[in-house]
Amino acid sequence: MTDSVFVQENIFINEDPISDKETLFEFIAENAKNLNYVSSKQDCFDGLLERESQQTTGFQDGFAIPHCKNNTVVSPKMLYIKTKPIPWDSLDGKEITDSFALLIPEKGAEEHLKILSKIARSLIDTGYRDNLKNAKTKSEIFELISKKLEV
Repeated sequence: MTDSVFVQENIFINEDPISDKETLFEFIAENAKNLNYVSSKQDCFDGLLERESQQTTGFQDGFAIPHCKNNTVVSPKMLYIKTKPIPWDSLDGKEITDSFALLIPEKGAEEHLKILSKIARSLIDTGYRDNLKNAKTKSEIFELISKKLEV
């Protein structure tokens, strides 16, 4: 396992049958567990749900940044999931197709804010959002996201 927050194996494209927010959260939790990023799939799922219940993580133009911050998370990681449109109570009321899932240890608030800030700033750029939406391969997506995380 690498120490990097984001690696190419953390990218998932058009995974079936993700049709709603809860299914997406289950998918995130299961893959986080399989990748040894969390110690408990259930705690990760609960953490994602809990965070979403506080305030929507759906932004605009089909992007969401769901996150789990609790003791089940081993080290800060990010997954990227591209799906068919999922109903979401996003800020613009649109469905979500692209999700940045953040996994943050309970004591990783600073790292969490840095990653969240970089992603949120990136998503302000219409050109960047379009490039990410149109990216079809894991390598294209990885390159686009990695450049923004380094800045």
